[in-house]
Amino acid sequence: MDTPVMPVPRQLPAAVRDFIGRTVELGKLQEVLSAGAPPLVVVEGMGGVGKTSLVVRWAHTAAEHFPHGTLFVDLRGYGPSTPLTAQVVLVGFVQALGVPISRMPGELDAIIGLYRSLLADRRVLVVLDNAVSADQVRPLLPGVGGSAVLVTSRGALPGLAATEGARSLLVEALPLDESVALARQVIGDVRADAESDALTRLVSLCGGLPLALRVATGRVARRRHRPISDLITELEDDRRRVEGLSAVGDDRSAVEAVFDASYRRLPGAQARVFRLLGLHPGPEFSVSTAAELTNLSTSNVFDVLEALADAHLVEPRASSRYRMHDLLRSYAATRVDPNEQTEAVPRLVNWYARAADAADRALFPKTSPIAVEPLPTVSGVPDFDRPSAMAWMDTEYPVLDAVLRLAQRAGMWSAAVLLAGAFRYLTLRPRVLWPLRLEAETIGLDAARVGGFREAEALLAIRRAGAYRKLEAWAESDADFDRAMTLGHELRNIVRICDALCGRGLNELSQGRYPAALDSYRAALPLARCTGDARLEAVVECNLSAIRIRLGDYLDGLRHAERELVLRRRAQDKPGEAYAWYGISVARLRLGDPRTALAAGQRAVKMFREVRAQERDIARAAETLADAHTELGELEHAMRALRTARSIMVHFGDPRADEVSLRLERMEAGATPLD
Repeated sequence: MDTPVMPVPRQLPAAVRDFIGRTVELGKLQEVLSAGAPPLVVVEGMGGVGKTSLVVRWAHTAAEHFPHGTLFVDLRGYGPSTPLTAQVVLVGFVQALGVPISRMPGELDAIIGLYRSLLADRRVLVVLDNAVSADQVRPLLPGVGGSAVLVTSRGALPGLAATEGARSLLVEALPLDESVALARQVIGDVRADAESDALTRLVSLCGGLPLALRVATGRVARRRHRPISDLITELEDDRRRVEGLSAVGDDRSAVEAVFDASYRRLPGAQARVFRLLGLHPGPEFSVSTAAELTNLSTSNVFDVLEALADAHLVEPRASSRYRMHDLLRSYAATRVDPNEQTEAVPRLVNWYARAADAADRALFPKTSPIAVEPLPTVSGVPDFDRPSAMAWMDTEYPVLDAVLRLAQRAGMWSAAVLLAGAFRYLTLRPRVLWPLRLEAETIGLDAARVGGFREAEALLAIRRAGAYRKLEAWAESDADFDRAMTLGHELRNIVRICDALCGRGLNELSQGRYPAALDSYRAALPLARCTGDARLEAVVECNLSAIRIRLGDYLDGLRHAERELVLRRRAQDKPGEAYAWYGISVARLRLGDPRTALAAGQRAVKMFREVRAQERDIARAAETLADAHTELGELEHAMRALRTARSIMVHFGDPRADEVSLRLERMEAGATPLD
């Protein structure tokens, strides 16, 4: 069998086209790389000094030293966005290194171990941009091996030097000659030669910060009919004004003075879009989002964004997405008029809430919608199918987290509830991300309670209880199911009462408390019948069948499974029909009818495969087939079924894989198979 080809990630953003100078810093990075031991370097310096541009430039030139790829992430340690957690970053890195979502470990320590194991025999460059603390960085460091790490931060991160042996590289303001060279590259040699003294004065006013230089010289380049001295006059006035209001110091004042001068000269539409973008809480935004925030058409806002990109006030990203430097974002927010903010924030929040709810419905089409007050109509919400909804949520959920908190602060309770409800998507992602769902649903529950949406509160309590159950936080899960049951009785909502009873029953079943689980599901069954929802009733029958079989009541277990099959067909629930056949197979086998059990089990496996069910379900059904074949003396077929089960269990790291392997080994050796 051919060895699988491991992917080679290349995640670096494009290097800036007008990069100038930094010869000394580039040389120091190269020295560290050549020193022997895999380096860990913290590149520190003030905001806007060009740390990221420096590191990305060097990383592109050093790519040949890292044949197994480059990993890059903006940790968002500064600015309005919530800094990224290790869980979120590691899931992306491990996927990029070739591990599918289905094989992702559930615990943070396990995923850190997997990440380091993947890098142990590879030479990969890991770039961690905008780190805010050593604790944010440590889980992302490789263990042994030949991989290198570059970290950028506005602080020195001395903890990494003390415990990890990190080297530090301070990036200071550009020297005058390099600053002039950068300015000449933007405005052209002819004009630079004609106004050389003014250009030198302009450069000095920018404080040697590349971000300020690019913004200022970009403006000069666009206004060829005006002398550089006009801009210098503005900057000198703004610099004195900013210094009088700021205790931060000259460098910050220089940046703000440049921003002020550029902002005031923007045409009306560009100035409005620029300042409103300062209200966006996420690290990136799409054209559709900007259109809703600014109340412009997508075509108009696209033209404005491209103009702002030419002025170095926003940065284009892939797929019609843009980002702003955090200094520019902070500056833009200070220019928003209170009335504009009052109008724009609700538009933004409602757009995300509508889009998140649409994605959630595409991902979970058979579940109840959340009942809140209707949101205003918005435009540009994608028309999702399941794959596009999954892709959108993968891209946007960090932004949704920030928007959810914005909705909470603004008292937009309906939007907050819908945004929180969409976070159940994370349960489709690695377990290590599930706590983020709990945080969001907690905010949503508070919003539902304060907003008076009691139906929504009951539904979110059911959902959060399910999330707690998946994390085996039994007490918290039971408390939420109790909360939902109380609300269900107050609202006279039998569906919520039934959901809560089933939830408690599943908790009890999962913990092996079969008599208690039986009581819960028996109480839920008449309620499920009253709802007229065949699928809900089938779920109750399914669990009653499983409980009865575990208690040794095989005939009752069979009766429940057969009733489940009728209900699944009535509800046209193909995945559920496979579960019913599996229950029938287990019950028939326990009743001493292996031939019928075998036929039912084969139908279960076939249907599980047809509906692309979780492979763990196929493994369980394959084990039952092996039991039936063994009872019938068909050992070759039994071993084939066990090999199928074992393969799936090994693939997913199921601890029972060893048990199945031992059983298979004994059968292959001709010994009596284990019971």
